[in-house]
Amino acid sequence: MNNKYVAYTYLSIKTLIINKSLVFGFLFYLIIACIAALYIVIFKPDFPTIDVTSIANATKALGAVHVIILIVIFFLFSTVSIMMQSVIDDRDSKVTEIINTSVSESHYLVGKLLTSFTLMFVTMLSAFTAICIAIGIFSVFNPYAISVYEALIQPIIAILDWEVVGFIVGCIFVVLVMLFTSSLLALGISIKAKQAVDAFPVSLMVLTPYFLLFGLFVFLPKDNMELWQTIASWMSFIPIASPIFILLYVLLNGFSPFAYIAILVSIGYFLVLFKGVVNIYRYAFYVREKLSLFELVRLFRNKHSRYGH
Repeated sequence: MNNKYVAYTYLSIKTLIINKSLVFGFLFYLIIACIAALYIVIFKPDFPTIDVTSIANATKALGAVHVIILIVIFFLFSTVSIMMQSVIDDRDSKVTEIINTSVSESHYLVGKLLTSFTLMFVTMLSAFTAICIAIGIFSVFNPYAISVYEALIQPIIAILDWEVVGFIVGCIFVVLVMLFTSSLLALGISIKAKQAVDAFPVSLMVLTPYFLLFGLFVFLPKDNMELWQTIASWMSFIPIASPIFILLYVLLNGFSPFAYIAILVSIGYFLVLFKGVVNIYRYAFYVREKLSLFELVRLFRNKHSRYGH
């Protein structure tokens, strides 16, 4: 069984990663980053001084979560659309026959999840590479008295120790739980999409919780630390949204027994979601009729035999 997981995951990643669109994506990031670098060189805007040694207040913690949410939305939007198109293509091809005879729905979903994560990682890596190239170009024509190393890299190196590194690794783990949960939710809802034109509205449906949470961050007062600690504490146990608020709680209070319990509960939600999506795919992957959200919820809760079996 493990060999089937590895084999299908490798095939799925190979099919999606070797794609010309990734090259065009890298060129797009490179052009945007170079334009930004040239703008700074030509117009020399003033930048505010940022204290990277402290985020121990609600405003800075919310600012960090804002940035993370925007990055997650940006990369999820492109990845979700690609994964949905992949599911549509699989349903229109002979993959349904392969799943019926050779692998199970769990093999298929694990392969798609790992492919989704790999695709996001490659996309982020291409964006990071483009930014590094743009920074190199900026360094050559740097109009400021201070270098990029002194302004950005040196202050970060100065605060790094084992405790900070552990904190960063923990935050990255929470973000990974967030990404995997969102990708699995996207795969569960994507079964509604019957053709490529349906991928866009379904992807917006998947991202709706992020838009709502972002609106909550915008309209509630940012300087009320007690309010945000209460919100983060309660919302850390809400399915789907929990990883975002766990991250906010950690940025406000650090890793504590409460945070570890919330992370374990969030992982439990993910496992329940995975089992439910497998139930959905056991039936919906093999039929062509359009399914409503109510029908998906019903399939999620009940285990069905494979369609036609």
